[in-house]
Amino acid sequence: MMRIATLLGAPSVTLLALALDLLARHKLFSRSERRALLAFAAAASLVLYSSTLGYLPLDLYRAGFSPWAPVALAIAAIVVAPRSPAIALTALIAMAVYDIPVFRSVNLFDYVVDPILGVVAVGWAVGAGVRRVFR
Repeated sequence: MMRIATLLGAPSVTLLALALDLLARHKLFSRSERRALLAFAAAASLVLYSSTLGYLPLDLYRAGFSPWAPVALAIAAIVVAPRSPAIALTALIAMAVYDIPVFRSVNLFDYVVDPILGVVAVGWAVGAGVRRVFR
C-alpha cells in the first residue's frame, strides 16, 4: 500500500478542493467553475507531464521551482477573482500551502496539479468530448 501512495504522491490542493466540493454535494463550486477547474487540470497535467517526460522541447515542470511561479499564480488568481472567487481562493490556498510547505515537494505545480487529478481531469475531458460529439 505504501508503494502506491509513494507512486501517486501527495494530493494537490485542487484535488482536495474538488473532493471537498463533492462531499459538500457541489455547494463550493458552480458547475461552470468545476468544469473550468477540470479543464485547467487536464490541460496543465498534459503539458507538464509530457514536458517532464521529454515529449516537449522545454521542461515546463522546472518553472515550478522558480521564484516567479507564485507571482504568476497570484496574477492568475487576481484575473480570475472577479468571475470566480472560489477558483481564485483555491489558487491562493495552494500558494499558502506551498509557502508553509505542507507537502515535501518544493515545486508549486505539485500543489496545483497531481497525477490523480490529471488522470481524472483527462478522463473527464475525453468523456465530455465524446458526449459532445454524439449529441
